[in-house]
Amino acid sequence: MSDLPNRESFLGLLEAMFRVDARGRLTGSAPRFYVLRTQREVICKFHSDLPDDIVLRLEELAQRKRGRPAHWQKEYGDYLNLFAASGLGVTAMRAGPLYDVPAGLLASGTSTSIDDTNAEFLHGGLEEWLPVVAAGVPLFAAIEGDHAVAVCATVNASRRAHSAGVETVPAYRGRGFAGRAVAGWANAVRALGCTPFYATTFDNISSQLVARRLNLSPVGSEFSLFC
Repeated sequence: MSDLPNRESFLGLLEAMFRVDARGRLTGSAPRFYVLRTQREVICKFHSDLPDDIVLRLEELAQRKRGRPAHWQKEYGDYLNLFAASGLGVTAMRAGPLYDVPAGLLASGTSTSIDDTNAEFLHGGLEEWLPVVAAGVPLFAAIEGDHAVAVCATVNASRRAHSAGVETVPAYRGRGFAGRAVAGWANAVRALGCTPFYATTFDNISSQLVARRLNLSPVGSEFSLFC
């Protein structure tokens, strides 16, 4: 198992995920409010559209000492209540665990690096990943017969960290193919000198099963609000 990612790795992940303005505020379609909790600290990000007084209140809520787990749902409710009281309607929420993928990860099977020379493997169900191939980022696939049945690729990257996107053809889910692709991808990202992160949501059971089969340990949790 790898050591816990350091603060620079986590900041590298946020650098990969978001674009910011001169004040470090999120821009564009990024969430209005984002919280990353690790074992060492709480990192908050705020959209440039949010008024400064709301930003200060959100920061106070996020940094307060946490109660027992049974109270956490109320703590998250406090964020929603603040948005509602400020006339900011929340249109979407995302929450889930964040995993660091250890060095030398092994899976029960092999995966194949996909580039311009063998991108035809993606035809037959995973064609939406062809633009990722063209971008030249790490993309690995589990191959069954003459086509890819699961892929894992970099969907966001900085010079310090990459975050994974994973998809499995429906007929092949639950059979370990995604884990093979994740292992190949993660080892390639580490070969670049970067930290690979695997994130999912609390209600995505299939994605969490992939993490469990690979014996990944959560290193943080993410919470985002969109308006």
